Amino acid sequence: MPLPELILKTSYHMLKQPITLLGVSPISPIVVESALLAAKEAAAPIVFIASLNQVDIDGGYTGWTPDTFVRYVRDVVRRLNVNVPVIISLDHGGPWLNDRHIIEGYDLDKAMEATKKSIEAAIQAGYDLIHIDTTVDPHNPNLDPETVARRTLELLDYAEEIRRSLGRKPINYEIGSDRWVYRDVEYINELIRYVVKGIKERGLNEARILFVVGDVGTKVSPMNRLDVCKASQLVQLASTYGLFLKVHSADYVANPTEFPRLGIGGANIGPMYADLMYRVVKKLASMEKDLARRGVITHTSRIENVLYEEVLKDGRWRKYTKNPEKLREDEFLMGICTRYVWCNSRVDEALKELFTNLEKIGIDSRGTIVNELKNSIKYYMKSFNLEGLTTRIRVGDLYEGK
Repeated sequence: MPLPELILKTSYHMLKQPITLLGVSPISPIVVESALLAAKEAAAPIVFIASLNQVDIDGGYTGWTPDTFVRYVRDVVRRLNVNVPVIISLDHGGPWLNDRHIIEGYDLDKAMEATKKSIEAAIQAGYDLIHIDTTVDPHNPNLDPETVARRTLELLDYAEEIRRSLGRKPINYEIGSDRWVYRDVEYINELIRYVVKGIKERGLNEARILFVVGDVGTKVSPMNRLDVCKASQLVQLASTYGLFLKVHSADYVANPTEFPRLGIGGANIGPMYADLMYRVVKKLASMEKDLARRGVITHTSRIENVLYEEVLKDGRWRKYTKNPEKLREDEFLMGICTRYVWCNSRVDEALKELFTNLEKIGIDSRGTIVNELKNSIKYYMKSFNLEGLTTRIRVGDLYEGK
């Protein structure tokens, strides 16, 4: 049994203690390190949800390919002596879900072929969970469940062919989405039904679907809140097929303890950690400017200006607004858009200069950022009933499948 499935089923069925696995977007090395430290201190499993824009065969905006990302995580695990389950997941693996597919005008065949290569690279690298999301089509924005299922099955079939050819053990899969067009309970039901039927018809007996994603009212916003009624309906629907509900866009969610109470199996948080990192860096930059005014340093890093200029140059801020001045004025908007540039070389150099300048007065700037991120991640781990999980379930037993 794959590790994500084993953790969930052990917790729910053997321990009778519902949990919600926390997925964190690997926006930067600092976020990855913070998440691993949080998991270690909380004795909790951690999931990294790498989207095609973040981590892909083209390097994504982090510079990581699936292989280099997995190797980086393993290196940090060894360096920090992390002894909890670490799960690597592909998030939104589907056609037109790498911005390059849209920018370069891919048709369906080319977008599907590119997605297959990305899925293959993820499986080769050792990913534990693959989210197959075929709900997006710029040429047909209102896809019916049968079309989504047919494309899902094509990618699932390909993924299983690759996995078997590599001699890998079964992995878990996630299907569906909560974005782009309205997804009601009946739509999700139809999608699952078509996929389950297709799995049987194609003889994909080892294809282990674990999660289905649905719209539960969450969105990346400081006013974010889980719709308990919608979530309850989808949890019940998923359970009739032996699946767990996965919630996306759980950033800033105000009622996180509802997730395990309702039986939600997983939740993803991403842009929020870029925003949190940005807000901490802004405070550090204010301290740096004070040092310059007092003559302690002669040059500042100009980190805020560098971030704005690089976010502007990246261009993906246009997903949220057409007005560059709004980007400068809206701290939240700027914060979530920094996720595209934290691994940018110019931003990295400015960060290093900021760290060096503040070291002159004994401030560990990098440690300050890590600590803020780590504490936020631990808060959600506690809310999701993950704290101390690896003391309730022996890690060795998980890996040995006992």
